[in-house]
Amino acid sequence: MAQGRVITYEQVVAAGSRLFHRTGGFDMEELAQAANISRATLYRVAGSRDKVLGDVLWRQGSRVLERITASTLGRGVDRLIAISERFHRELRSYPPLLTFLRDDPATAFRVLLTAEPGVHSRFVEQWRTLLDELVAAGELVLPMSPSDAAFVFVRIGESLLYSDLFGDREPDLDLASRVQRALLRT
Repeated sequence: MAQGRVITYEQVVAAGSRLFHRTGGFDMEELAQAANISRATLYRVAGSRDKVLGDVLWRQGSRVLERITASTLGRGVDRLIAISERFHRELRSYPPLLTFLRDDPATAFRVLLTAEPGVHSRFVEQWRTLLDELVAAGELVLPMSPSDAAFVFVRIGESLLYSDLFGDREPDLDLASRVQRALLRT
């Protein structure tokens, strides 16, 4: 381990992303080793494991959503639902995420669904931007504000995408699409 090595938070997140992609998770000791720094340096630069995991998952998920958004044709509600369906299916077919959900469900719940790590709120903002664009183009009339619609839209997706974290049912991506579509139909 390099002593006194200078490392940025972005480098920590990049190392975390590589480690997560290989293993489906990490603890801070593994991350410190992967980044070739001491645990003390890691905590000083990165703070908590949840924060790093949140940024790792956000980075990976937002890239997927941006790629899918750019490659999905269509208009209005049909395009939004197609984006959401592809996004959900891609997430549920990503082996490292499935490993994380299975092996560390309490952390997965906390990081993906609560406010502190910021994954949820950043996805709400990304979907709000998509909704705003469609409203501005005259392709969508919302039954509520774009911010409220984005929040509910994302929570619907999350609740059915990660329903196994709640322990009461298997993920149901088709139901997520149907309920999201109903939300956006006026």
